[in-house]
Amino acid sequence: MSQIKVRRLDFDFPQPIEKYWFNQSVFKTHLFNSLTIGVYDIEKYLIQNVKKRIDCIENLQLQQDAQAFIGQEAQHSLQHHKFWDNLRSLGYRFDTYLLCLRMVFWQILYRWMSPNFNLAVSVGIEHLTTLLAEFALETHFFATAEPSLKQMFEWHAVEELEHKAVVFDVLQSKTNNYLLRLLGMFIGHILIFWFLNLGMVMFLYQDKKLLDKQVWQEWLEFWITKDKFLYKVLLNARDFCRTDFHPAQKEHLFLIQSVRNN
Repeated sequence: MSQIKVRRLDFDFPQPIEKYWFNQSVFKTHLFNSLTIGVYDIEKYLIQNVKKRIDCIENLQLQQDAQAFIGQEAQHSLQHHKFWDNLRSLGYRFDTYLLCLRMVFWQILYRWMSPNFNLAVSVGIEHLTTLLAEFALETHFFATAEPSLKQMFEWHAVEELEHKAVVFDVLQSKTNNYLLRLLGMFIGHILIFWFLNLGMVMFLYQDKKLLDKQVWQEWLEFWITKDKFLYKVLLNARDFCRTDFHPAQKEHLFLIQSVRNN
């Protein structure tokens, strides 16, 4: 049996919800609003790429882990999608953003590129989301967020750490092409950074906060000066470039257990 557990949760978000639900921070609120609307399709993209290969996996344990990965990611997509009603009730519109994201992931990547290429991009995305999950749990990043959203993001982070090696192993079971893995990492990172920041700018524009100095001060602190998340991304990418890299080399059980015990 797979050690990856599929938890079928049902988050109940306050309606109406406070507009800046992340401790009144416009930047943090809209950064993670952007993540929430992107997760729905990106998780489905990851699921489909694993589904395409699952029947060809010979290792029974990996096949079970892949099934559990699909179950977890489906729950992430579903629960984040529920929060869309709250965002729309606050007056936000993001249909054009979704159209753009879907064109890139579904009409270009999924439709025209090979299954192994899409798996490599998926590995790149998972490598970045694993880092984000690790950072969020280590620093208690969501401690001041609205409680139900804190719970959702931390639950999501725990499961990202639980299944961090699955897509990597699925790709390796089909090909160990090192250059393909690096290309997938690069493209996956670029896409996530682009759509995460594009969504944030979209929300800021609708809020008429695009020129708010405090927003961009917090942006600078998160990415470069205080949290230094961009620096962490570069170090994380450097690790990925090792020929002997594997996601399981870094232990995250203590983080997973710390959240479960709270």
